[in-house]
Amino acid sequence: MLFTLASATVCFASDGSDLNKQQKAATTFIDAFDGEPVPDYTAVSPLLSAKLNETLGEKGYDALQKAVKEKFGNLKEAKFFTFQRFDQADRVIYLASFSKEKSVVMIFQFDKQNKLTDFAFNANKPAENQEKK
Repeated sequence: MLFTLASATVCFASDGSDLNKQQKAATTFIDAFDGEPVPDYTAVSPLLSAKLNETLGEKGYDALQKAVKEKFGNLKEAKFFTFQRFDQADRVIYLASFSKEKSVVMIFQFDKQNKLTDFAFNANKPAENQEKK
């Protein structure tokens, strides 16, 4: 029983440590959308996987900031929502509010080295009733 408890504690500590690192990376990335001075790409690039770093690059990072601001506006707030652990990746999800869009889901996917491998921002629109009475 003691061994089971000790191993469970170690696993929870590992999850917590990974979550802390991943949340820090996600919030650094999110800071680019709040209208304040934008984190320089050199602050963001070490948080990215090699593949995402190559795909996104500094120009892509700048274009992403512009596209998000055009579509959603400036970030008003972002709140941590959930952490999902999978065999080969983890997801950290935030719920955000922007000046043009009230509800946006921000999804960040990380590899097992806690490097950001993918992200998606989706407007969370409520389902509309298709039938009008």
